[in-house]
Amino acid sequence: MRASSSQNNFPVAPIPGAPSGVDWISASQRNQGLSEGEGVPWSRYLDALRRNIVLILAIAIAGTFAGRYAASRSAPTYEAQASVWINASANAPTTGPIRSQQLLNSVSWVELLRSFAIVDPIVRDLKLNVHYPLPADSVAFANFQWTPATKSGSYALSVDKTGKAYTLATSDGSVVERGAVGDSVGRKVGMSWVPDASYLRAGRTISFSVTTPRSVSVGLMGAVHPSLPEDAQFLKITLSGSDPQRTARIVNAWAAGLVSSSGELKKRNLVEFKRILADQLALAENQLRESENDLEKFRVNTITLPGAAGRGAQGAAAGDPVLADYFQQKATLEEIQSEQAVLERTIAEARGGPINTQAFMQLPAILNNAPQLRSALEELALRRATLRTEQQFLTDANPRIKQLSEGVRLLETQTIPQITQEVLTALKAREPELGTRIDAGSRELRAIPARVTEDMRLERRVSAAENLYNSLKARYEEVSIAEVQTAPDLSVLDTAVAPVFPATNDAPRLKLLAVIASIGLALALALIKDRLDPTFRYPEQATHELGLSIAGTVPKLKSNSRGEYQMLLMSQAVESFRTLRLALRYDFPDNSPIVVGVSSPVTGDGKSLVSSNLGLAFASAGNRTLIIDGDVRRGALHNIFETSVTPGLVDYLQGNTDVESIVRPTASENLYLIPRGTRGNRAPELLVSDLMSSLVHAMRTRFDVVIIDSPPLSAGIDAYALGAAAGTMLIVLRPGYTDRKLAAAKLEVIDRLPIRLLGAVVNAVPGGGAYRYYSAEYSYADSQVQEQAGDIATPEGLVLTS
Repeated sequence: MRASSSQNNFPVAPIPGAPSGVDWISASQRNQGLSEGEGVPWSRYLDALRRNIVLILAIAIAGTFAGRYAASRSAPTYEAQASVWINASANAPTTGPIRSQQLLNSVSWVELLRSFAIVDPIVRDLKLNVHYPLPADSVAFANFQWTPATKSGSYALSVDKTGKAYTLATSDGSVVERGAVGDSVGRKVGMSWVPDASYLRAGRTISFSVTTPRSVSVGLMGAVHPSLPEDAQFLKITLSGSDPQRTARIVNAWAAGLVSSSGELKKRNLVEFKRILADQLALAENQLRESENDLEKFRVNTITLPGAAGRGAQGAAAGDPVLADYFQQKATLEEIQSEQAVLERTIAEARGGPINTQAFMQLPAILNNAPQLRSALEELALRRATLRTEQQFLTDANPRIKQLSEGVRLLETQTIPQITQEVLTALKAREPELGTRIDAGSRELRAIPARVTEDMRLERRVSAAENLYNSLKARYEEVSIAEVQTAPDLSVLDTAVAPVFPATNDAPRLKLLAVIASIGLALALALIKDRLDPTFRYPEQATHELGLSIAGTVPKLKSNSRGEYQMLLMSQAVESFRTLRLALRYDFPDNSPIVVGVSSPVTGDGKSLVSSNLGLAFASAGNRTLIIDGDVRRGALHNIFETSVTPGLVDYLQGNTDVESIVRPTASENLYLIPRGTRGNRAPELLVSDLMSSLVHAMRTRFDVVIIDSPPLSAGIDAYALGAAAGTMLIVLRPGYTDRKLAAAKLEVIDRLPIRLLGAVVNAVPGGGAYRYYSAEYSYADSQVQEQAGDIATPEGLVLTS
């Protein structure tokens, strides 16, 4: 909306003969009561889309092609799946205070599946770190071997035209190696590859790239999806890839590698446990040999003493049960004291840290009489073996390693020291009792030689060492048999089969999204372009933004390639000017002449066309009509009505001729024309003279209708002067051509002058769209129009009904 301005700043004398009681209406008064249309302006949007249909189609087609290209680059994804059965019943021995469960828990199986110890060999065996564009080239890489010295990069193996020599070059063309076909290829870059000479034909080039297995393994570990619910026995391995056969091969190799690794892991665990048992068995055997040697030496040294020849302790004990019981208790006491000293020393050496379990090998009697301690030691040996085995596959940060390490630590620092302390306490509790009993019988047995007691002690030591040795030997033999019969805790239940149908295929979705996105973008750009369009387009822009009512609309007069106009179009144009004539008739009082100026914001809006046809419309109704060509700079109405340009308006205002000589009849009845006359530099200044106002006043008395074809408002003061002389004005607007801001600025000037704006004439309106309510679609019953309804002026000239 334009801001209103006072019109009292320019007092203008009343024009003689002008209709009285006419109020000048400013922009604010014209705009009063006008408001923006409610609701969504769908008609405007549809018109904008229709007008930019070429842009929309171009963007939609471009988006469609872009979607097809993106779809061609997007390969479908296939999923291959294999199932592995976990034998959860394969548990380790369950004796001891800390029970040992299966080799790995469910979380550790998944982590083992993702470990590089399994994935790296799969990559190397299947040559997954070698990439080549042609699948048929895979046979040439059948014996390719990656080595740590292999340099990653892109290469091209070219065979010369003779088929006898090859050249290995990098992607930038740098030659790496030359050699004869059949020799090893790529030795200088660390490759171990002897391609079959039958695949290296003359002139052939094989392009490929090599990366480290670890880099490919990282990608595979991110693409695999293992599934193992808690307490379940079925591990599902799912892998996604673009090649169904290749994906299935990888999954099957992965499952087989997991099973093989689990068997190897279990066997290594048994081997490590067997090694620990072997160390303990050797120590126990040494203890047994030492005990037997000590007993033998003692008997050899005492065999010649009186009363002991051939008897020993057993002979002494056989004669008297009391004597035998005394010696038995004496030997037991000494053994308890010896074991107590060893246990105290072992506990003191630990000082709260890991206890030395090898010291217990010196106490076979303790191990035989304390099954809980023996089980704890066996449990510790088993856990140490398991820990050493799994550290070869898993890192120290792995929860399984942490769990095993924590179990070993608890056994070494808490469980075994606690059991040892309990055994020591029990030994100390037995010592006073045995001492009392020995003191009671010692008086009667003082005379018995001490060698009998020593003999029995040595016999007991030999017996205990023999029992410990036999127990460890039996355990060692069990582990040896288990090592030979070792079976993996896993087995492949279902192998992967190459999928026939893809799990996901983004190609159709990409095409659809591209089409939808391109259409949406095109629609948005069309609407944005319409919003940013500075030209006049829609009727509401005239009514709401410029504050002008629509006095009439004129269809676009466009000739065909031969310069001819369609009869129906010309008839519609005649009807549109008749409608405009009727509207103007009721804008003036009855029995008073109609005097109106016609102008437009800029040149090219069609003001002269509207002036000419409006004059023809009044003339056809029987009104004496005069058209004054006030465009003294570029007026061309004389060409339309085919009359001479001089003498004309400028000549009269300069005083070079009279009124009678400038008023000329035209070929159309009741229609007269005053041409512009001779051009001159002072011609625009003549339009604001009193002579011009007198001329308009004189024409009021001689004609019923006076139409002044004014220059554009942007041309200067010409149009304002002629509008003030006429008192009223029509503004011609052209959709897609007239600049709205320029029009608003020029209308602000008119608001300050004594000019009554009768409204806007929209020229060259497009069919339908926002102007469908302004067009006339009613015609005669005969579908073929034989002649137009009246005379019509076109840009090429005047067309008469006859």
